[in-house]
Amino acid sequence: MLNPNSLLSEHEISELKKTKDWRNYLAIFNIWSQVALGFLIFAIWPNIITFLVSSLIIGTRQFALVIMMHDGAHNLISKNKKINDFISQWLCAYPMMTETHSYRSYHLRHHKHTETESDPDKTLTDPFPVTKFSFSRKIFRDLSGIAGMRRYAGYLYSAWGPEEDKFINHLQHFVGKLYGFFICQAIILILLTLFGSPWLYLLLWWIPKLTVFSFFYRLRNIAEHACTSGKDDFNHTRTTLSPGIIRYFIAPLNVNYHLEHHLFMFCPWYNLPKAHQMLREKDFFDELEIEEGYLNVFKKVIV
Repeated sequence: MLNPNSLLSEHEISELKKTKDWRNYLAIFNIWSQVALGFLIFAIWPNIITFLVSSLIIGTRQFALVIMMHDGAHNLISKNKKINDFISQWLCAYPMMTETHSYRSYHLRHHKHTETESDPDKTLTDPFPVTKFSFSRKIFRDLSGIAGMRRYAGYLYSAWGPEEDKFINHLQHFVGKLYGFFICQAIILILLTLFGSPWLYLLLWWIPKLTVFSFFYRLRNIAEHACTSGKDDFNHTRTTLSPGIIRYFIAPLNVNYHLEHHLFMFCPWYNLPKAHQMLREKDFFDELEIEEGYLNVFKKVIV
């Protein structure tokens, strides 16, 4: 891996390391406020249009929660490690049926071995480029909920523990892995019940999670590493520049600046655009894997 100190000056590195925990607290509040807005829109005006709008809002904000959990895995939500992990777990990871600590171990291996055979995410990019038909099937599985159901079924199965365990051991393992998830789901259901709309839990929490979230999560994974030249740290990861309205859906919290994130793992999400501007001033900028727009990315990954 490249030493970031060899790419930027000491002053520039210092600028990128500056953290503002309140930015994360405000961002998480904003995400959950938009989730609440999604529920409210459909509860007040229940029809097919508002269902689609609410599903899009909630599904993309669920995606944003996972992106924020990713920052938590890098210890970038709070300077205090305990606060960082608590927020990452209970406000971001557990509601989405994932877990910060196990993700952190997995994800740091991805950073260390990006696009090599030791990269745990290599299987996500190996199939690309794919045909239009193959890509369409993947999107169909996402938007139909098939991919989402497989993902969560797999998580439940793994939480059950080794097959040779006794039932009580299975139960202990299952509860130990999923207690945070169940508590968060209960809180969401209780809150919706208190507002007289418990039925929205399945309709507007789970359906978007199984469909909209899956769809944008896949697009983001493809854009980050698929069909890059892959020769070194400059070009086995891609940054995709795009207008704000597009980033709202596919790249919340500046996650489109993925090359900058790989080069400077200590850089919180709100400093990534600054990192990009710093790189633009360097002689090696033309060597970086930078793409203008997601349409150009998908022209490379779909043949």
